[in-house]
Amino acid sequence: MTDGGGVVLESSPPTRLVFNWGDPGNEEAEGSQVTFDIEAYGEIVRLTVTHANLANEAERDEIASGWPAVMANLKSLLETGHALPQTPWEMPARS
Repeated sequence: MTDGGGVVLESSPPTRLVFNWGDPGNEEAEGSQVTFDIEAYGEIVRLTVTHANLANEAERDEIASGWPAVMANLKSLLETGHALPQTPWEMPARS
């Protein structure tokens, strides 16, 4: 995380990473939990991202619009060697 938040809770390279998604200014808050599971699927790889223990529907809506942008950036980086030229998660949602 660019803001310094998050603590690794579980790491099983190269198939699983679990970390908390807390408020970096509040070390006592547990926050939500993000899990990345990576598994071979034929000749490709399946990445499953699970974001659990969200506080409310508003947080779920915010997170739901952010992860697709993060995944798009990761896809661009893996395919081209370059991240997207702008931070896509800062793009306002369509109304």
